[in-house]
Amino acid sequence: MRSLNLYRTAVAAVAALLLAACAPGGNSEAGPAPSKPVSTGVGGEPVTLRLLVNSGVDVPFYTALGELFHAKYSNVTVKVDNQDYATLTTNVAHILAGSTAPDIVRVSQLGNLIEDNLLTNLDPYAKAYGWDKWPQSQFASTRVGPDGKQRGTGSLYAVGPGFGLTGVYYNKALAQRVGMSRPPATAAEFDQLLGKAKNAGLQPIMINGKDGGSVYPLQNLVMSSAAAAQAVQDWNYAKPGATINTPATVNGATALQRWGRAGYLPADVNDIDQTRAPREFLEGNGVFFPSGNWQAPGLDKSGAGKFGFFLFPPGQAGGPSYAMTAAANLGIAAKSSHSDVAAAFLDFIQTNTQARQDTVTLGGLVPAGPADAQPPTAADGSAVAATVSAFQDLLKSNGLVGFMADATASIHVNSLIPQTQLLLAGKTTPAAYAAKVQSDYERDLRR
Repeated sequence: MRSLNLYRTAVAAVAALLLAACAPGGNSEAGPAPSKPVSTGVGGEPVTLRLLVNSGVDVPFYTALGELFHAKYSNVTVKVDNQDYATLTTNVAHILAGSTAPDIVRVSQLGNLIEDNLLTNLDPYAKAYGWDKWPQSQFASTRVGPDGKQRGTGSLYAVGPGFGLTGVYYNKALAQRVGMSRPPATAAEFDQLLGKAKNAGLQPIMINGKDGGSVYPLQNLVMSSAAAAQAVQDWNYAKPGATINTPATVNGATALQRWGRAGYLPADVNDIDQTRAPREFLEGNGVFFPSGNWQAPGLDKSGAGKFGFFLFPPGQAGGPSYAMTAAANLGIAAKSSHSDVAAAFLDFIQTNTQARQDTVTLGGLVPAGPADAQPPTAADGSAVAATVSAFQDLLKSNGLVGFMADATASIHVNSLIPQTQLLLAGKTTPAAYAAKVQSDYERDLRR
């Protein structure tokens, strides 16, 4: 095992993620904070803290964090429920507005939840726990202005245990069969490897098109230059005039559609979900698997040493690489009757040494928290270690960008997933794809 200074990497990464977007602006534009005083204690009465997270990796990860919290506070039982990403993203506002809202919920988009007063303003807890003394770049994406749209400024509404990162996993044995002795240096070189895999009778790429996995390589294909990456980030942050209807998007959509037609993607890509895709990849059905660092612990557990990871290659050799990143955000429901206990849990998962270690080894995430926290460890040669190394390499190019899927509350489920599926099915054109996604985005923002 070797020590990895993951937190300092994370702080720098989130600062890089801003890419000249709005810097965190403190609370000068904050919305109303809770009227009652907050406490950092959990009391002595029995409490059941209800968490609602994404299905898949989130479930064992947050269950483990809940057990650690219970070990410290025996009066608190953490109950973890889950829904798949698309369902939770679509229904989270209704869930938080309901009479049986959970105490803590996994949130990917914040805008309408803030407008409708469905999440607790965390500014008082940030002050009480000292989060406001930590490097503030890690909270930039979860600060929201009073309009509920512009991120990077305003009040704090969510924090999380760590940060995700996307790239490309590869089966080491199969990659060697197609002549890959090192990660591809350019997108064109990667394309050549896909062709070699197809010619060798192998499935070049395994991916989950049913629930949005195919949007990951599409975004990478779009971010072919610094200007294109900045345009995507401006779009993610709802900057005035931002648009995704650009030549870069049309080119990226054209490339992804060509991959589908060439057989580089599974024939039934639109029927493969996030449960089936990693299982197929583990079984050898796929040389490459574009996904996020949250997959690394499962790959290590089922096939230690068999899988590697690299960042999606740049357009030109030696050029900058870009990748998507986001915090694994947890918000406290405005209707929670245990908000103080929920805040204690959020502080615990960022500061407790074992919780931070679990963030790496179970969640596959780069941990959040204070700058002086003890760094976790990862085994040399593991997929987890490879994702961390890739994260560190990416910082050199200042190349972290948010997920297009998080640009608005409904853009992923109502636009990106169906439009990408239509693209891969040959039922829409790249130009129509770019125009439709932009139109849906403007609808979501009520422009």
